[in-house]
Amino acid sequence: MVSQSGGPDYGIPLGRRDGLTFATVNATLQNLPPPFANATTILSMLATKNFDPTDVVALSGGHTVGISHCTSFTTRLYPTQDPTMDKTFANNLKVICPTVNSTNTTVMDIRSPNKFDNKYYVDLMNRQGLFTSDQDLYTDSRTRGIVTSFAINETLFFEKFVVSMIKMGQLSVLTGNNGEIRANCSVRNADNKSYLASVVEELPVEEAWSDL
Repeated sequence: MVSQSGGPDYGIPLGRRDGLTFATVNATLQNLPPPFANATTILSMLATKNFDPTDVVALSGGHTVGISHCTSFTTRLYPTQDPTMDKTFANNLKVICPTVNSTNTTVMDIRSPNKFDNKYYVDLMNRQGLFTSDQDLYTDSRTRGIVTSFAINETLFFEKFVVSMIKMGQLSVLTGNNGEIRANCSVRNADNKSYLASVVEELPVEEAWSDL
Protein backbone atom coordinates (compact mmCIF):
# COMPACT_ATOMS: atom_id res chain seq x y z
CA MET A 1 0.00 0.00 0.00
CA VAL A 2 2.80 2.45 0.87
CA SER A 3 4.62 2.21 -2.46
CA GLN A 4 1.37 2.06 -4.45
CA SER A 5 0.34 5.34 -2.84
CA GLY A 6 3.56 7.08 -3.77
CA GLY A 7 5.70 6.17 -0.77
CA PRO A 8 8.97 4.23 -0.54
CA ASP A 9 9.24 0.67 -1.82
CA TYR A 10 11.25 -1.39 0.66
CA GLY A 11 12.02 -4.98 1.53
CA ILE A 12 11.33 -6.55 4.91
CA PRO A 13 13.23 -9.33 6.69
CA LEU A 14 11.71 -12.77 6.09
CA GLY A 15 11.45 -15.81 8.37
CA ARG A 16 9.36 -14.42 11.22
CA ARG A 17 7.21 -17.10 12.86
CA ASP A 18 3.51 -16.59 13.59
CA GLY A 19 2.04 -16.64 17.07
CA LEU A 20 -0.33 -19.32 18.32
CA THR A 21 -2.88 -16.78 19.52
CA PHE A 22 -4.34 -13.64 18.00
CA ALA A 23 -4.07 -10.31 19.78
CA THR A 24 -7.22 -9.19 21.58
CA VAL A 25 -8.75 -5.77 21.04
CA ASN A 26 -7.75 -4.71 24.56
CA ALA A 27 -4.15 -5.85 24.11
CA THR A 28 -3.92 -3.99 20.81
CA LEU A 29 -5.32 -0.75 22.24
CA GLN A 30 -2.96 -0.94 25.22
CA ASN A 31 -0.01 -0.85 22.82
CA LEU A 32 -1.31 1.93 20.55
CA PRO A 33 -1.29 5.59 21.65
CA PRO A 34 -4.84 6.98 21.49
CA PRO A 35 -5.58 9.99 19.24
CA PHE A 36 -6.02 12.25 22.29
CA ALA A 37 -2.54 11.43 23.68
CA ASN A 38 0.05 14.19 23.88
CA ALA A 39 3.68 13.91 22.82
CA THR A 40 4.85 12.96 26.32
CA THR A 41 2.48 9.99 26.42
CA ILE A 42 3.39 8.85 22.92
CA LEU A 43 7.13 9.13 23.50
CA SER A 44 6.85 7.26 26.79
CA MET A 45 4.69 4.47 25.37
CA LEU A 46 6.91 3.85 22.36
CA ALA A 47 10.13 4.19 24.35
CA THR A 48 9.15 0.92 26.06
CA LYS A 49 9.44 -0.64 22.59
CA ASN A 50 12.86 0.98 22.06
CA PHE A 51 11.56 3.61 19.65
CA ASP A 52 13.25 7.02 19.84
CA PRO A 53 11.62 10.40 18.99
CA THR A 54 12.64 10.12 15.33
CA ASP A 55 10.92 6.73 15.10
CA VAL A 56 7.79 8.17 16.72
CA VAL A 57 7.55 11.09 14.31
CA ALA A 58 8.36 8.93 11.28
CA LEU A 59 5.75 6.29 12.13
CA SER A 60 3.16 8.99 12.77
CA GLY A 61 3.71 10.01 9.16
CA GLY A 62 1.57 7.05 8.19
CA HIS A 63 -1.34 9.42 8.86
CA THR A 64 -0.58 11.01 5.51
CA VAL A 65 -3.16 8.59 4.08
CA GLY A 66 -6.43 7.28 5.48
CA ILE A 67 -9.55 8.54 7.19
CA SER A 68 -10.70 9.12 10.76
CA HIS A 69 -14.03 9.02 12.54
CA CYS A 70 -15.17 12.31 14.03
CA THR A 71 -15.23 10.85 17.53
CA SER A 72 -11.43 10.57 17.46
CA PHE A 73 -10.97 14.35 17.44
CA THR A 74 -14.24 16.19 18.22
CA THR A 75 -13.07 16.86 21.77
CA ARG A 76 -10.72 19.36 20.11
CA LEU A 77 -13.76 21.15 18.67
CA TYR A 78 -16.40 20.98 21.41
CA PRO A 79 -17.31 22.51 23.77
CA THR A 80 -14.38 24.84 23.08
CA GLN A 81 -11.90 24.79 20.23
CA ASP A 82 -8.34 23.61 20.86
CA PRO A 83 -6.20 26.77 20.58
CA THR A 84 -3.46 24.81 18.79
CA MET A 85 -5.83 24.12 15.87
CA ASP A 86 -6.04 26.51 12.91
CA LYS A 87 -9.41 28.31 13.02
CA THR A 88 -10.34 27.77 9.38
CA PHE A 89 -9.39 24.11 9.65
CA ALA A 90 -11.52 23.79 12.78
CA ASN A 91 -14.53 25.47 11.17
CA ASN A 92 -14.33 23.10 8.20
CA LEU A 93 -14.21 20.13 10.56
CA LYS A 94 -17.29 21.41 12.40
CA VAL A 95 -19.22 21.26 9.14
CA ILE A 96 -18.22 17.61 8.70
CA CYS A 97 -18.67 16.80 12.41
CA PRO A 98 -21.53 19.00 13.70
CA THR A 99 -21.73 17.17 17.04
CA VAL A 100 -19.35 15.43 19.42
CA ASN A 101 -20.87 12.06 18.62
CA SER A 102 -21.10 12.48 14.87
CA THR A 103 -20.59 9.24 12.94
CA ASN A 104 -19.07 10.98 9.91
CA THR A 105 -15.47 10.56 8.73
CA THR A 106 -12.82 12.81 7.24
CA VAL A 107 -9.36 12.49 5.72
CA MET A 108 -6.32 12.74 7.98
CA ASP A 109 -4.23 14.77 5.55
CA ILE A 110 -6.12 17.61 3.88
CA ARG A 111 -3.36 18.41 1.37
CA SER A 112 -2.92 15.05 -0.34
CA PRO A 113 -5.21 12.50 1.35
CA ASN A 114 -4.62 9.72 -1.17
CA LYS A 115 -0.87 10.07 -1.59
CA PHE A 116 1.87 8.83 0.71
CA ASP A 117 4.11 11.90 1.01
CA ASN A 118 5.41 14.39 3.56
CA LYS A 119 2.40 16.75 3.45
CA TYR A 120 1.24 15.41 6.83
CA TYR A 121 4.16 17.29 8.39
CA VAL A 122 3.30 20.42 6.41
CA ASP A 123 -0.18 20.12 7.92
CA LEU A 124 1.31 20.06 11.42
CA MET A 125 3.39 23.17 10.76
CA ASN A 126 0.18 24.93 9.70
CA ARG A 127 -1.66 23.75 12.84
CA GLN A 128 -3.84 21.44 10.76
CA GLY A 129 -3.05 18.16 12.47
CA LEU A 130 -6.24 16.18 13.03
CA PHE A 131 -5.47 14.40 16.31
CA THR A 132 -3.90 15.78 19.47
CA SER A 133 -1.33 13.01 19.01
CA ASP A 134 -0.49 14.52 15.62
CA GLN A 135 -0.41 18.24 16.39
CA ASP A 136 1.46 17.87 19.66
CA LEU A 137 4.44 16.48 17.76
CA TYR A 138 4.95 20.00 16.40
CA THR A 139 4.02 21.74 19.64
CA ASP A 140 6.50 19.74 21.74
CA SER A 141 10.10 20.96 21.58
CA ARG A 142 11.45 17.39 21.62
CA THR A 143 9.84 16.51 18.30
CA ARG A 144 9.22 19.87 16.61
CA GLY A 145 12.58 19.89 14.82
CA ILE A 146 12.02 16.37 13.46
CA VAL A 147 8.61 17.37 12.10
CA THR A 148 10.16 20.39 10.41
CA SER A 149 12.97 18.36 8.85
CA PHE A 150 10.49 15.87 7.39
CA ALA A 151 8.26 18.67 6.08
CA ILE A 152 11.25 20.16 4.27
CA ASN A 153 12.84 16.93 3.07
CA GLU A 154 10.52 14.16 1.85
CA THR A 155 13.44 11.88 1.01
CA LEU A 156 14.60 12.06 4.63
CA PHE A 157 11.10 11.18 5.83
CA PHE A 158 10.96 8.17 3.52
CA GLU A 159 14.37 6.96 4.71
CA LYS A 160 13.46 7.24 8.39
CA PHE A 161 10.00 5.74 7.84
CA VAL A 162 11.51 2.61 6.29
CA VAL A 163 13.99 2.23 9.16
CA SER A 164 11.25 2.60 11.76
CA MET A 165 8.84 0.25 10.00
CA ILE A 166 11.47 -2.50 9.76
CA LYS A 167 12.30 -1.90 13.41
CA MET A 168 8.62 -2.29 14.31
CA GLY A 169 8.40 -5.53 12.34
CA GLN A 170 11.15 -7.01 14.49
CA LEU A 171 9.40 -6.50 17.81
CA SER A 172 8.90 -9.65 19.94
CA VAL A 173 10.15 -12.03 17.26
CA LEU A 174 9.42 -15.70 18.03
CA THR A 175 12.41 -18.06 17.70
CA GLY A 176 13.18 -21.76 18.04
CA ASN A 177 10.07 -23.85 18.54
CA ASN A 178 7.92 -20.90 19.60
CA GLY A 179 4.99 -20.10 17.35
CA GLU A 180 4.46 -21.66 13.93
CA ILE A 181 4.81 -21.06 10.21
CA ARG A 182 1.21 -20.81 9.04
CA ALA A 183 0.01 -22.23 5.75
CA ASN A 184 -2.55 -19.42 5.73
CA CYS A 185 -1.38 -16.30 7.58
CA SER A 186 -4.87 -15.47 8.88
CA VAL A 187 -5.61 -18.93 10.33
CA ARG A 188 -3.69 -21.01 12.85
CA ASN A 189 -2.50 -24.36 11.50
CA ALA A 190 -4.50 -26.19 14.18
CA ASP A 191 -7.67 -24.63 12.74
CA ASN A 192 -6.59 -25.15 9.16
CA LYS A 193 -6.09 -28.90 8.73
CA SER A 194 -8.32 -29.17 5.68
CA TYR A 195 -6.32 -26.47 3.92
CA LEU A 196 -3.02 -28.17 4.71
CA ALA A 197 -4.34 -31.51 3.48
CA SER A 198 -5.51 -30.03 0.19
CA VAL A 199 -2.12 -28.42 -0.40
CA VAL A 200 -0.29 -31.74 0.11
CA GLU A 201 -2.76 -33.60 -2.11
CA GLU A 202 -2.19 -31.15 -4.97
CA LEU A 203 1.59 -31.60 -4.92
CA PRO A 204 3.37 -34.25 -7.04
CA VAL A 205 4.44 -37.21 -4.88
CA GLU A 206 8.13 -36.24 -4.83
CA GLU A 207 7.31 -32.64 -3.84
CA ALA A 208 4.92 -33.74 -1.12
CA TRP A 209 7.61 -36.00 0.41
CA SER A 210 10.22 -33.25 0.24
CA ASP A 211 7.96 -30.90 2.18
CA LEU A 212 7.28 -33.35 5.02
